[in-house]
Amino acid sequence: MGDAGRNAIDACTLAWQTLRLAHDRVAQRLGAELSRECGLAINEFDVLLYLRWHAQEEVRISALLDAVPLSQPALSRLVARLEARGLLSRSEAEGDGRAVVVRLTEAGSALIEHAIVIHARTVHETLIDKFSDAERTALLRTLSQIGQ
Repeated sequence: MGDAGRNAIDACTLAWQTLRLAHDRVAQRLGAELSRECGLAINEFDVLLYLRWHAQEEVRISALLDAVPLSQPALSRLVARLEARGLLSRSEAEGDGRAVVVRLTEAGSALIEHAIVIHARTVHETLIDKFSDAERTALLRTLSQIGQ
């Protein structure tokens, strides 16, 4: 392998490591703040946020797999914990008694509204504040390209 190949590999490795470390730093701070201020883990926040975004829809538990990187059994346990805390409710899907639909409760709606403020503040302090307007625009454009 020539120098060009080695440099390309090194650049890829550095890009991955940098992205992962930045994500870990933000996620760690975010997890601590959400836990301290709202009693939520990040995956719980993500489920409640997904339900907020889809409040006018019938959301089946399986759809929540788009919101969190969990297995079906782990997601079912998370939903059960949130239901036990009174943050969401489960019911049978219309026309399909085997499917389970989840919805935010009033308490869940109130908590996610508070958690969104904590989330935004933490992401802003940990990530966004570190950049100029031009850098922030470039970062968001770059991250959007990665996410496609």
